[in-house]
Amino acid sequence: MTLNDQQLNLIKGYLHQEGVSKHSLQEDLIDHFSCAIEEYLEKDVSFTEAFDLAKERIAPDGVKKIEEDLIYLLTVNHEIMLRKIVFILGYISILEIIMAFALYLPGSILTKEVSGYIAMGGIALFAVSVVPFYCYQLYKKSIHQLKES
Repeated sequence: MTLNDQQLNLIKGYLHQEGVSKHSLQEDLIDHFSCAIEEYLEKDVSFTEAFDLAKERIAPDGVKKIEEDLIYLLTVNHEIMLRKIVFILGYISILEIIMAFALYLPGSILTKEVSGYIAMGGIALFAVSVVPFYCYQLYKKSIHQLKES
C-alpha cells in the first residue's frame, strides 16, 4: 500500500515542525517514515497509529536528535581529517628541518646555501600549517569556555 499526497504532506509537516533543516535528511526521513508506515498499514493499522508507531521506531528521541547526531558525525570526521593533515604536514616540516641540518654537517652532501633553503622551506611549511591550526584550536577552546561561563 502506498501513501497518498496528504499523508506524505503530514510527514513533511511533522519534520518541518520538529525543526529538521537539512533537505537531504528530510528526504531520507520521509522515505524511512513512508516505508515504516506502509508496513504498519499492511497489518490493518490506521494511518495515525502507524505514524505514531513509525515515530517511535525510527526516532525514539525525536527527529531533531537524528539531525544533531548527523551534524556531529560530519563535524567529527572533518576535524579528524584536518588533524591528520596538520600532523602529517608538521611531521614533514620537522623532518625537513632536521635533514637540512644533518646533511649540512662537515663533510656532508649539502652546501650551506642549499641546506639553508631546505631548512627555511621546513620552517615555512610549519609556519603555514601547524601554527595557524594551533592558534585556531586555542581560539575554539576559548570560545567554548566563554559559552560555558
